[in-house]
Amino acid sequence: MVGEAGAAELRYVAEDAPTGYGDAADRLVNALRGEGTRVAYRGWSNTRGGAEPALVPFSRDVAPDEEAAPGTPTVVHLVPEYYPLVHEVIAGLGPFVAHTVWETDRVPAHWPDLINQADRVVVPTEWNREVFASGGVTIPIDVVPHVACDPVPGDEGASLAIDDDLFVVYSIGRWDQRKAMFHTVRAFLEAFDGDDPVVLVVKSGPRIEMPPIEAWGTSNPMAWTTGWQVAHLVSRYANPAHIRLEVGTWTDEQIAGLHTRGDCYLSLPRGEGWGIGAFDAAAYGNPVVATGWGGLLEFLDPTVASLARSTLVPVEHHAFASYSPDQRWAEPDVDHAAQLLRSVFDDRVTARERAVEFSEHVLREYAPSAVAAQFMGVISELNGKGHTTMS
Repeated sequence: MVGEAGAAELRYVAEDAPTGYGDAADRLVNALRGEGTRVAYRGWSNTRGGAEPALVPFSRDVAPDEEAAPGTPTVVHLVPEYYPLVHEVIAGLGPFVAHTVWETDRVPAHWPDLINQADRVVVPTEWNREVFASGGVTIPIDVVPHVACDPVPGDEGASLAIDDDLFVVYSIGRWDQRKAMFHTVRAFLEAFDGDDPVVLVVKSGPRIEMPPIEAWGTSNPMAWTTGWQVAHLVSRYANPAHIRLEVGTWTDEQIAGLHTRGDCYLSLPRGEGWGIGAFDAAAYGNPVVATGWGGLLEFLDPTVASLARSTLVPVEHHAFASYSPDQRWAEPDVDHAAQLLRSVFDDRVTARERAVEFSEHVLREYAPSAVAAQFMGVISELNGKGHTTMS
């Protein structure tokens, strides 16, 4: 058990941040420990801002004193660009399991060479398994889903102070080209007007992520902010429905409270490898309206969730070299999403009943014990493996 004498059975390296990668890693480590596996959990310095590559204490680790001996299997839950650096940092690296995800129909051209030097790679969806294999990944590809959240009430939305008689549509995500939160705002504004008893709560950051160099704020500094982006969209409507933009740092209790207070989760990304926000909303028993493509389909039942039509288009992204026009992602039909959202609102009792029933499936299928067992099945297949050498 965790905390007893001896070395950990598994080393787990992950991004120490409130991101999809960070949250998924945190849940899996807790699930593994809950089933009796001792894990040495370490954060990755990620070399941003000129930092030296290093393993650092994980801020949310409840057992920071766990240590892994040389040769211990190591899971690296990071994007592949960091794998060679991890090899340099960890002396005596044992069997190496890559754990990653992708959001378009083709992996970045440089990823297969990085991934293939691991022993195995874990992805959360069958869709990703197909994308990775067709893109040139030749090592074993294992599918292990993410762990469902514990749907605790948190602050029950008290910090939002929203009137009880308002129907709360909500969305959580950064403001960039992939998450496409602007589509979420547009769909809401198309579905409702200022006379409807509804509010959209958008939990995002204060600034847009990765704007194009030649646009989005070069002449107006305010245009780099999410507040300006939302205001610009709202200005197109004569009687817009109410939108609440939240850009501050929230506690886990506030996020849980938003899921508890929320009545419908709205997410219209162009691509998701999984989609933690929609996943958690489903666990809380909330109706979900989402883009009907990609990793979201791994856990969203189309007979329960409201899935918007979409068209595959070439990827346009303004910063990451990993995105390229030879990849495709989904452009959601915003008008269709608005119709679906309005239908949920108009028949909210039925929508809620179906979502609550579906939440039982989510909490059972993706329970910590179930996912931990799947993951340890992957680790057990590494017995007898030596470490790989990164070039």
